[in-house]
Amino acid sequence: MRNRIRIDTVKQANEFAAIAARLNGRITITDGNGLTVNAKSVLGALHAMEFENLWVDSEEDIYMAIEPFIIIEP
Repeated sequence: MRNRIRIDTVKQANEFAAIAARLNGRITITDGNGLTVNAKSVLGALHAMEFENLWVDSEEDIYMAIEPFIIIEP
């Protein structure tokens, strides 16, 4: 599963990492240039705040868990 997300604050990064850590399977945050960090890591989520475009990739469907962070594109 792949969704575009937005993380703007340190609080959001902490919340996102805490949610991801509770979920099963591998979950990563990727930018448009191929840089990837572990979404279950607070440091990874904080580092991802510097990425231009954020995408979350996961082995399982985690949409409902991360819905507040998802960007709905028209």
